[in-house]
Amino acid sequence: MALIKNRNFFYFSLSTALRQCWRQGYSFQDFFADLASGLTVCAIAVPFTMGVAIACGVPPEHGLYGAIISGPLVAFLGGSRLSVTGPVAELAVLIYPVVYQYGFSGLMVASWMAGIMLLVMGLARLGRVIEFIPYPVTTGFIAGTGIVICSMQIKDFFGLTLQSTQPKHFIERIITIVQAFPSWQVGDALIGVATVMTILVWPKIKLRLPSYFIAMIVGSVLGILIPIIFPDWTVQTIGTRYGGIPHSLPSFKPFLQDINMEMVQALFVPAFAIAMLCSIKALLCAVVLDGMKGTKHDPNAELIAHGVSNLVLPFFGGLASTSALSRSVANLRAGARSPLSSIIHGTSMIVVILLFSQTLSYLPMATLAALLLVAAWNIFDVQHCLRIVRLGTRSDVVVLLICFGLTVLLDMALAVGVGTVLAALLFMKRMAKITGGRWLLESSQSDLQDKLPPGVMIYEVSGPLFFGAAEKAMSTLREHSSGLKSLVLQMGRVPTIDINGLVALQSSLDSMFQKQVFVVLSDVQEQPKEMLEKANILPQAGKLAICRNIRESLELAKQYA
Repeated sequence: MALIKNRNFFYFSLSTALRQCWRQGYSFQDFFADLASGLTVCAIAVPFTMGVAIACGVPPEHGLYGAIISGPLVAFLGGSRLSVTGPVAELAVLIYPVVYQYGFSGLMVASWMAGIMLLVMGLARLGRVIEFIPYPVTTGFIAGTGIVICSMQIKDFFGLTLQSTQPKHFIERIITIVQAFPSWQVGDALIGVATVMTILVWPKIKLRLPSYFIAMIVGSVLGILIPIIFPDWTVQTIGTRYGGIPHSLPSFKPFLQDINMEMVQALFVPAFAIAMLCSIKALLCAVVLDGMKGTKHDPNAELIAHGVSNLVLPFFGGLASTSALSRSVANLRAGARSPLSSIIHGTSMIVVILLFSQTLSYLPMATLAALLLVAAWNIFDVQHCLRIVRLGTRSDVVVLLICFGLTVLLDMALAVGVGTVLAALLFMKRMAKITGGRWLLESSQSDLQDKLPPGVMIYEVSGPLFFGAAEKAMSTLREHSSGLKSLVLQMGRVPTIDINGLVALQSSLDSMFQKQVFVVLSDVQEQPKEMLEKANILPQAGKLAICRNIRESLELAKQYA
């Protein structure tokens, strides 16, 4: 089912990935494969989503609510077959400062605003634009989130007692942790270390049960046994800190009645950062899965699906969500065949809340912290950072360090904004490098030189004429035009031109007209030709002509020499 409005701009598609799977044929064997993979991912997602919620500074059930709602919704509407959606650790770096400053209601407003932004991006068909964000930008701030997440988990990993809430800034947080380190608890630290070791060792045993699920069980068993064996050792659990997980499903919360313009203005930057990170994570995950599975995703449908998901989540108290790469890869490796596996993963968590909420209350905080510490290390990805340092240009390394430093030391919302601007500047810089102009008489094409009489010259422009590149290409023309009577402006290698290019071209033409130089535009391609007509840059007797090829252009230019 599809609805298309203004085919060149607005786009909406329902269940793109599901429709593809259905058309290719879906059997009972596929269903049972999806059922098994969905249950496997559910076992991984339960502790992770609760850990992310705690890292965000909210009760753990809100992480579960996020996965319950976003998982099936994005799977139904999205354009990637095997992506699994839910709260992810990277978002905690953005969400925690919002909760710290504006509370839970502020987080819901920011998530809702991010949903609107994602929806608009999808409807405007900007899915492919995200791919133009340079690798050093995304690597820099995603690696920075790994360091920040680690700093946020030290408290629970060692069972530290802080005098106040964890500061939202990295340096202050580290100072607070160092000051509180004498309060560390042996029991929590043992559970944290045991959880990490289980995650690292279990895959070597080569059993199909996911290591994170086994680590959760090991941590919970130790959390029960340690206080019994060592009565003086205390262990923080979900039950002791939050009173357990509510034995009920998320209920509707009409939070929009509390929104005002002042709040919207204050939360715009955090919401934009959440939307950007959600879009980058969602599309990056889809690309990785396509490479592993040999499929093809629809980036615009994926953005629309995540936009709708984050619009709905705040009404039920769910955390902002996006595609989780680790869970999505686990979904693929567990044998998933279609988006139905993600739908099963989300709906299975309803059963977990209704039947096992009491059991989840025994899960130690140190275990959840250990899970996120391992995830944070994977996010940091030292090899990718070193690869940029080793192989990248100086500007690539500078961009990497700027985005990394801003994320760690200041604020990830700022890093996302600066990274987006840097991406645009780098893109314009690289396009400007491939756009330029040259006098053909100064080139090696001596055959043209022999055919040109005095006062007739050819100036060739190559590359797209848009912001930054246009002025570079046209300035050389204006500066070296003395002695000209006729000019052939060769535009056969200009595939596109925007308003900036039109302004630069018009300025150059005006300069030629003032010097009484006759100008011939040669080999103008379709898009630039349409733009010239819209700008009313049309042939004028004795001033300007437009010819189809260089031969006609030279013959006409010689007549005015």
